Amino acid sequence: MIRYTPQSQLTLEGFETPFLQHLDKDNRWVKLANSIPWDKLANIYYRKMNSDFGAPSLSARMVIGAVIIKHMLNIDDREVVAQIQENMYLQYLVGLSSFTTKEAFDPSLFVTIRYRLGQDVMEEFNQLVLQQAGVIASPSKDTAGNTSSSANENSSSDTCSDVDENTANNKEEQPIEPSTNIEHNNTTGDNNTLPANSGTLLLDATVAEQQIEYPTDLKLLNESRQQLERMIAQVCKDGKLRQPRMYKNKARQQYLTIAKKKKKTKKNIRKALRRQLQYVSRDMKYINKLLEQHTVLKAALNKRDWKLLQVIHEVHRQQQEMFTEDKRTIEHRIVSLYQPHVRPIPRGKDRVQTEFGSKQLVMLKDGFTHVQTISWDNFNEGIRLKECVEAYKEIYGCYPEKVSVDAIFGNKANRQYLKEKAIRFVGKQLGRPPKTSHAEKRTLQKEMAGRNEIEGKFGQGKNAYGLQKIKARMKETSESWIMCIYFILNLVKLSERAFLCLLKAMLHPHIEPVFSSPGSYRTGYKATSNDIIYFCNIKCA
Repeated sequence: MIRYTPQSQLTLEGFETPFLQHLDKDNRWVKLANSIPWDKLANIYYRKMNSDFGAPSLSARMVIGAVIIKHMLNIDDREVVAQIQENMYLQYLVGLSSFTTKEAFDPSLFVTIRYRLGQDVMEEFNQLVLQQAGVIASPSKDTAGNTSSSANENSSSDTCSDVDENTANNKEEQPIEPSTNIEHNNTTGDNNTLPANSGTLLLDATVAEQQIEYPTDLKLLNESRQQLERMIAQVCKDGKLRQPRMYKNKARQQYLTIAKKKKKTKKNIRKALRRQLQYVSRDMKYINKLLEQHTVLKAALNKRDWKLLQVIHEVHRQQQEMFTEDKRTIEHRIVSLYQPHVRPIPRGKDRVQTEFGSKQLVMLKDGFTHVQTISWDNFNEGIRLKECVEAYKEIYGCYPEKVSVDAIFGNKANRQYLKEKAIRFVGKQLGRPPKTSHAEKRTLQKEMAGRNEIEGKFGQGKNAYGLQKIKARMKETSESWIMCIYFILNLVKLSERAFLCLLKAMLHPHIEPVFSSPGSYRTGYKATSNDIIYFCNIKCA
């Protein structure tokens, strides 16, 4: 049986649309919007803004919702705006009151959004998510009042003041149950007793690669030469001067001769490097002489060209030093003209030996991530175990009961420090293997296998949310991009936690769920079957 409607009978004016109907309450975006504490996030976002200066800003819910859509769907900036323009559920997520076919904002504003949502702001967002999940204790009412008053002093925005009042009201209406992960000593009459060690700390480092071309010394010098030739031509054109002889075609032909070879010998590479170094050195002398003799021509180069010229000088210095001393490494090596902050980070992986991007040291507890360090230079994560354990105590109020980490963290100094803090190190002992039973070995293997959870978290971020290739170009925007991804990972885990709490409430109606949100789920709310179905549909970790 064939069912087909002729194309001439389908018209845009007569097409039936569901826009006049009510939105589906079980839609994943509607449920996600109701589970996010928008007022508290807006309070953090507006903290550094002033309503008396600058152009009117976008709504905080619009900004944060657009970032969530971008990384949840793993799409580019233009596609985010297009998806919001076409999807009414996404328009509800970002806070629009009704469906519209207009663009929510220009895609170029994403750069400004990433600047505002820096590493510190996203860290506060993650802290709020951990409080919402009950993993860490929420601040007391006195502390919340002081934070709210300081936020009002820093910003004169009326919207921010309303958010503070709503946040304070929500905190009074929703008493938060203390975390069950923190155990205290039952010593009465002693105020100096410390909480007992609790929880398991998972710690590991990963690299988020930048979206750059695979760098080689020859490529960097050739690109530097081409940019210098462009700048010289621009300066001569504005000053109506005759261009110096630069042998562009000859230099390019010499580069292509060696670049197209499948098998390059060391002798051929050094010969090509020497030639390109000479061309770059000559072009730098040309442009410096032109700018010194004609100071008016400095306006011919824009701000980007001046920064690029400084980077080219540093690249030439590094490459000349490595060529003269015949070495392959140098400190603070530049691998990209347009992203000079990117560094090569040797990893020794099977897929690739060296990665180019930023290195993060990440802590994981109960499935929630906390970024301890983001560095563009390579570092030895094994010597930073102590500061991570102290950060764990500052966040969760106690030291971990055990630490499950890679073998690089198991040096003598770290083991001695953990022993002093009564923290068990999950791993093999140093020196000669002790005589243990088969059951003890199996138990240790199972505990060591628990570290795979953080490896899976890295895989989730890289495969599903864009942590594999960071497409932002500036240092600040790249760090904001990375922190947004970890924020999304915590939101996904928060949704999973909400599902488990609702399931527990259904099985045990006398137990109130720990999870509560400023939406439809309040403390004491009894879950329904529709709620359980919704949280099954959410993309969980």
